[in-house]
Amino acid sequence: MWMKSKGWLVAWTLLLVAVWCSPVAAQTVLKLGTQYSVKSPAVQAMQKFADYVKEKTDGKYVVRIFPDGQLGPDREMQQALKMGTLDLLHATNNAPTLMKEGRNFEATAAPYVFRTQEEYRKFLQTPIHHEMAAALEPGGSYLVGYAGDRPARALTTTNTPVRVPADMKGMKIRVPGMKAIMAFFQEVGANPTPMPLTELFTALKTGVVVGQDNGIDQVEASGFYEVQKYYMKLDHARGVYMLYAGTAKWKNWPESLKKVLIDGCKMAADLENQLLAEYEKVAYKSLQQNGMTILDVDQRSFEEIGKRVWKKFDGDLWEKGYMDRVQATLEQIRKTQ
Repeated sequence: MWMKSKGWLVAWTLLLVAVWCSPVAAQTVLKLGTQYSVKSPAVQAMQKFADYVKEKTDGKYVVRIFPDGQLGPDREMQQALKMGTLDLLHATNNAPTLMKEGRNFEATAAPYVFRTQEEYRKFLQTPIHHEMAAALEPGGSYLVGYAGDRPARALTTTNTPVRVPADMKGMKIRVPGMKAIMAFFQEVGANPTPMPLTELFTALKTGVVVGQDNGIDQVEASGFYEVQKYYMKLDHARGVYMLYAGTAKWKNWPESLKKVLIDGCKMAADLENQLLAEYEKVAYKSLQQNGMTILDVDQRSFEEIGKRVWKKFDGDLWEKGYMDRVQATLEQIRKTQ
């Protein structure tokens, strides 16, 4: 009798071990890197994305977010995607310009290409944008989807108000890695200095650069008002946030997970746009309360210089004639609005 009881005890123990060690009980952590502030609407939306993925996969997949550039700037994180040490990257539509496969993204990063955020969102659904996204895959980056709008980029400076291009002559301005934006500031007469966002606050504080361009969401959330005096609504570039995955990992993930990531990205985009609209209502007041002066500029004069970049760098920053294709697509979009 004792032997029978002992046998049942052994069987029960083995059953418990099998349950706890089964693949169903295992949990996979997906690392998501972003250089943006944990306080920004964009990262808040990504936190809800992480909740969504955990819920829809019954906890089998958990997204762990590393905000504020903890894993380095976009260039390093893109390399990590390629190497398989990073699963997901939350970055802008301009991040692909750091890859040779993303050369044509310079055409959409160029100054004054898009007039509104609405037409940008519609552009993302066009064949030419799908073509651009597909070109990234051999380089190790898969574009999962649109993750929400960015505010139009503005210019901030330490001590100098800017209203016309001549006011920027010789000014050392931090720019992101996009060559098209650098070309714009060169044409304006400034001295553009490429620098990762992760190094920007210190560079402004120490005077390595005296200005920078970013949207209100980064200027306010990152506390640039502590080291900048003037905020100019240049609106020289529009953008969106995107979610990227490593190509190799994406191909190996189950279809069920891919669907959750795609659907979660759509949910996060809707939420981010809602949060951003609410945030912008108070962000400008916050800048002023913290001592910044907000100025309008002679935008038409800046636009003329921006469009000069389209012609001057055609075939250099992007494939010859690619800007014409982008503009033809946008003209078709504008006819339907």
